[in-house]
Amino acid sequence: MDVYQALNERHATRWFTDQQIPKATLEKIISAAEEVPSWVNSQPYRVHVVTGETLQSIRQEHQHLGDVGEQGHADLPVMARSAWSAQAQANMQAWSDGIAQSVGPDWQKIMGDAAGKLYNAQAIVYLTLPEGYSEWSLYDLGAFGLALMLAAKDAGIDSMPAYQFVSFPEEVRHNIQLENDEKLIMGIGFGYRDAQAAVNRITSTRLPIDQMTTFHD
Repeated sequence: MDVYQALNERHATRWFTDQQIPKATLEKIISAAEEVPSWVNSQPYRVHVVTGETLQSIRQEHQHLGDVGEQGHADLPVMARSAWSAQAQANMQAWSDGIAQSVGPDWQKIMGDAAGKLYNAQAIVYLTLPEGYSEWSLYDLGAFGLALMLAAKDAGIDSMPAYQFVSFPEEVRHNIQLENDEKLIMGIGFGYRDAQAAVNRITSTRLPIDQMTTFHD
């Protein structure tokens, strides 16, 4: 699979099957993603891969916190939609408006149930940065995260980068050993896409190139 095909075929997967991912496949995906550049080759991110019983423990704790009405409190601050640029708000609203049409009238419950179970991901890759990180490291971590998803797609594995995975940092810290200075930045779920799941009918569009790009001759 070439990079253009991987970019076109990668979609956010909101429900995975129960099929597990071989450890060797996960190692291959991470090894490929390591080729991305970073500021002065700093490679500031750390990678924590969670599967099996540890993942089940995190999933159960996540579902419990959601059931009791706990509000998310990720290590990174969340900005209200109203504070985003006008263009970003319009894009987000268009996406939201299309969900009911794609999923049906029960879309809120369907999406909520999937999120509460962490999308049935069969592996979650948590990406961290050390406390006091350079803001440039966020760019580097994002590039690494995308590389993970593209390498996974090439291996026939689907993915989902989501706030849900990091909304309750304590559920992660209760179950895996993080250094005291590690900030939980992002989680990406991996697995095999469930083609029958209604929540996987959600699609999104991208701006035409002439609306986002200016060529300066």
